[in-house]
Amino acid sequence: MTVIEGQSACQGTSGDAENATKNSQNDEARARINVGWMTTPNDVIENLDTRVVEFSTALGKFQYSFVGYPIGGVVRSFWKYSRNEEPPLINLPDMQLQNHLWETYFSGQVSSWIDCDSKDEHLARLSEEELLKELNYVCYLGLRTIIVELKHVKSPRLASVLNRWVWTKHANFTIWVFVPTSVQTIGGELEDVWSVWADFRSQCANYCSLKLQVGIHITSDLDDEFTDKKFVDRWKAEPVGAMIIDSDAFITDPVTGVATLSQPHAVAIRGIWMNDSIRLLIRDVGSLSKHSNTLKMEYARAARNTVKDVSWIRSKAECSDYPDTNIDYTDILQAPLQPLADNLDSCVYNTFEQDPIKYQKYKEAVELALRDFGESSAHPNSVVVYVLGAGRGPLVSACYEAESAYNEKYRAKKDRLKIKMFVVEKNTNAVVTLRYMNVKAWKERARIVESDMRSLPQKSIELGLDQPDIIVSELLGSFGDNELSPECLDGVTPFLKPTTISIPQKYTSYAAPIMSLNMYQTILSTSPNFWNRGICGHGRDGPELTSRGSFLQRYPQGSDVSNLDQIYVVYLRQFCPLALPKEVFSFEHPNFENVSNDRKALIEFDIDRPADIMGFAGYFDMVLYKDVMLSILPSTYSKGMISWFPAVIPLRDLLRVSNGDKIRFLIERKSDEHGVWYEWCVERQGANGEKEQTPLQNQNGQSYYMRQ
Repeated sequence: MTVIEGQSACQGTSGDAENATKNSQNDEARARINVGWMTTPNDVIENLDTRVVEFSTALGKFQYSFVGYPIGGVVRSFWKYSRNEEPPLINLPDMQLQNHLWETYFSGQVSSWIDCDSKDEHLARLSEEELLKELNYVCYLGLRTIIVELKHVKSPRLASVLNRWVWTKHANFTIWVFVPTSVQTIGGELEDVWSVWADFRSQCANYCSLKLQVGIHITSDLDDEFTDKKFVDRWKAEPVGAMIIDSDAFITDPVTGVATLSQPHAVAIRGIWMNDSIRLLIRDVGSLSKHSNTLKMEYARAARNTVKDVSWIRSKAECSDYPDTNIDYTDILQAPLQPLADNLDSCVYNTFEQDPIKYQKYKEAVELALRDFGESSAHPNSVVVYVLGAGRGPLVSACYEAESAYNEKYRAKKDRLKIKMFVVEKNTNAVVTLRYMNVKAWKERARIVESDMRSLPQKSIELGLDQPDIIVSELLGSFGDNELSPECLDGVTPFLKPTTISIPQKYTSYAAPIMSLNMYQTILSTSPNFWNRGICGHGRDGPELTSRGSFLQRYPQGSDVSNLDQIYVVYLRQFCPLALPKEVFSFEHPNFENVSNDRKALIEFDIDRPADIMGFAGYFDMVLYKDVMLSILPSTYSKGMISWFPAVIPLRDLLRVSNGDKIRFLIERKSDEHGVWYEWCVERQGANGEKEQTPLQNQNGQSYYMRQ
């Protein structure tokens, strides 16, 4: 097998590769995008099952990266079922190839006659038995992927076989379950193709998407759901592992011989394409001559050209608001910070301080507030500013920059408005930095007050502190109030003047239902390893000392439930929003009327397509001062801001909804003397009036509790 080994993806000799590649751009696309050839009866030649080296090498010359090949060989795979015959034995000798070449260049195809859900009970039983043999042979060969094509809208027996296999076997391969782009192909009429796949994975208990993935079979016919963006977008929330493209989806110019995908097919494929890890397979469904090597090459080239720029364009669009870093945050779960209960470390502060937009907007807001204050009838020459929860001091620097900008624009040199600065921070470690900054950067103009801001009313009496004209803070979490900004700022309110300006003045949280199988599975699989079992969780109860002398964080509700009853911070990518965000809670400051921070919201969303809701994406926007705003809401996003990713509020189970359903998201913000928590649930009302309610989550803050 020295012909393939050491070369890129089944290619032939270097000279053949050069002849097959038109330019360096195609070379790059070929290396990045894997296109395979799916073996069909049209490819069968004598003794093909013992000539796979020759077969794959020839395909490599035509720019194919791998081969979809029958697990048991072509003789077995393309056998015509008969009650009176036994199927051919598996006969694909493994010694033809070294083990790493099987796993790199071959994907196994389940025999075409296998139909576990056939109406013919004999065939169904035989298929179940023979499928297990082929799965075992996949393990023996060491293949990394196998191709299973659904033949019916409902495939419970096939799902049962695969469900038992994936949950009980230690097998290192991924199953691609293919659904067609035309539901009529599998005997359906009005069914939704996405629902066919979703029902199937549900019958496999939504097994890990690293091992059970969906494949899209691009047929010549496309159902409407593959031409309507809102329906296509659902596949972005699913683990798409591969696509089979039938040869009759291509259009070939009769003069030049150049092949391209039809516009609707190309748009559908690009809409589904999330990243370059997805594999493409070309299948000959016509009478493609074995001598049509040029056409085979054209199909591979056309497939690559269709998607070669999609990932780059999408990543630029998604990441244009974020600076280029070496860290990939996409779809990575993060726990919201609890800066009121915990002291942040220097690295966390440093990350937030890299934001190129946030502090510029704060500077603009402070400058505007200084102008309003300074241009009042009293025309003061000093203003008392408190920076609350100052961290390492970026807001202090922003305030001094605002002072300078205001004076340059509106004051004469002999008539400057000067800030009398008080810097409040409870983190003893950060206070060290603040004192350093006061000497090195602020010319010792600031007074550092080491205190919890909520203690300021008492501290002001002890220390003789001036009342503030302006208070400035950055205390928001990804869901707005989830880092207890309301409680912090309300603690300062008794110390304020009636005219004190708060920056921010107002903030509002928003929520929108989303699909994301990946996110749901990621949350489910989140659990600490043995040595981290004593680390304090995010719920009300802390770790306990065990009889062994170690500590253990217990979860009375169970760790699985606990994981799903928390709020997370995630830079969402592999997801599909199902409705526009709607307002949840709003808070205004100063809160002189002492309005309670406990809230309840009932938000209704109309569903316009079949989907599985995994939870809600949470966002916020805030009015810093007057028309100066910051927002992570998609429609008003502050471009370039990196301080906040969306929040994710999960449901315990995926909630299936249909076109015409209404869902009501009930979320309540509760508190006691020690902290704050959210409780939430969802009610679904079907188009026919039927109702379904999910369990109330995070009761009494058992899983997610914000300590104050």
